[in-house]
Amino acid sequence: MTQAPSECLAWSSPEIEAGRALFRSPVLLGGPAARAGLSCHACHSNGHVNQSFLLPELTDRAGAADVTSEWASRVRGDGVVNPVDIPDLVDVARRESFGRAHDPSLEHFTRSVIVEEFQGEPPSDAAFASVIAYLRALDSAHCPAGEQRITMASAADDVRRALAAASVADAATASLLVFAAQDGVGRIVERLPARRFGRDRRTFERLSRELGAIRSANNVPAALETALPGWSARFDAAVTRSARRERRTYFNQTMLRAALED
Repeated sequence: MTQAPSECLAWSSPEIEAGRALFRSPVLLGGPAARAGLSCHACHSNGHVNQSFLLPELTDRAGAADVTSEWASRVRGDGVVNPVDIPDLVDVARRESFGRAHDPSLEHFTRSVIVEEFQGEPPSDAAFASVIAYLRALDSAHCPAGEQRITMASAADDVRRALAAASVADAATASLLVFAAQDGVGRIVERLPARRFGRDRRTFERLSRELGAIRSANNVPAALETALPGWSARFDAAVTRSARRERRTYFNQTMLRAALED
């Protein structure tokens, strides 16, 4: 919960950044998985296997998931607990088949995971293309050494990157990306102990509600263009203030371990 495998991103573009943000957000999925806050990233940390993934509804061992779970899908549910090892998605563009059925199409396989395995709504063509672009950009030749720490800075950067992608996306994709940014703000709040960070949490919660208002606008791109500069300045100030006491947050491994043991 405080470290992840380093992200092996060969190159970047606005489309890949959009796919990256959607990959990290429950907005792509549906049903109980989305309500539980699960995303593609939950099983595939930065595109790798999340060896610590352990959700009783989907697995009986870490690093595996039941892709035919009735909890996640009425379409694929088979009534049998049969988790399989989570696959590594790095270098997925070089593979010739995908999944247990050996699907020859990455696009068809990925869409079936979203729509059938997790009952998500079919994403727009542009949003789906961005996810595929992100997957195809995961390349083992571009893996930084070691693991990546999950910090206030990295969490805030995920929010900024989602909004930067939203600012140049079509309206439908922009709405999804603003949702992804909202989710990212929420994940920062989760790392702030309520007793010590009450003011900071309230500030981030207000910022999240402002993103919700942008998503509800009739013209999301126009709303982003108007509101994003001021929002970003307030967000950066809130991050700076909280980061001064980061060692007292749940970004700190010692603090997180103590909280989990209580």
